[in-house]
Amino acid sequence: MRGLITILGMCLLLLAACGDPGELIIVPENESPPDLTVPQVVKENFVNRVYITLLGRKPQGAELTSALSLLDQDNASVDQRTEVIETVLVDPAYKERQYNIARIDLLNNFDTTDIALFQAVFTQYLTDPQYEQFIDLINYELNRLDELSKAPIRYFDGSINRAEMHQRMVNNQFYDEINMGTQNFVLSVFEHFLNRYPTEAEEQQAILMCDGFYSVCFSTEGNSKEDFLDILIESDAYREGQVLDLYEALLFRDPNSQEMTAGALQYGQTNSYDSLLLDIMISEEFLGR
Repeated sequence: MRGLITILGMCLLLLAACGDPGELIIVPENESPPDLTVPQVVKENFVNRVYITLLGRKPQGAELTSALSLLDQDNASVDQRTEVIETVLVDPAYKERQYNIARIDLLNNFDTTDIALFQAVFTQYLTDPQYEQFIDLINYELNRLDELSKAPIRYFDGSINRAEMHQRMVNNQFYDEINMGTQNFVLSVFEHFLNRYPTEAEEQQAILMCDGFYSVCFSTEGNSKEDFLDILIESDAYREGQVLDLYEALLFRDPNSQEMTAGALQYGQTNSYDSLLLDIMISEEFLGR
């Protein structure tokens, strides 16, 4: 009996020490860890955005299934996102889309038929005695048309990069007719590639250079339209313009100063538009989380 009383007493003491069994005990700084799981709808939206951005269409059934299966392996990690994007970047339709966007934007949707027609006309001029005094000019225009006609194939097979494709698209008879006069040409090139108008000094120097006079643009001397385009395409200003284009197209905002500096530096070091595009598209911001 005494042993039973002792046991009951100990139980009562234990209950008293524990307090009210229904009382919520809060442990300081004991917070649930954040949920880092990427929702399935975010993964699906990511894949759709990648395809629409790069190919201009949504992924087909098998493409979507394959991409989601890859993202599911490691919770849509950066490596998995990179693999999904790189799979689309090697699709020939990606470069075809990039070329056609530039063709429509820069040359008002001209096509190979237009080039062939101008080539035939200038070739005919070469055989006409009345144009004999213009032989050099005719050959100059034919050479520019030849470079333009080869631009898509050279771009698709990797012989020229995006910047060189841009250069050929603004150095031809079509672009000159769209932007008649040296001043309009200069203003258009700045607006298309640098996303801004030139300063007064830049405009004056560029016009002089394009008209065959020695002048300095972006700290480099030249005396022809070809010199001007070479200098501009190789400039930090061109790379900054491409960075701005990418941020506006992919993230719907302007880059901040740090992003602009880093992006232009990366573009200059890699000489790769696609590398910069990839880095932005694998970001958490593009993922939408």
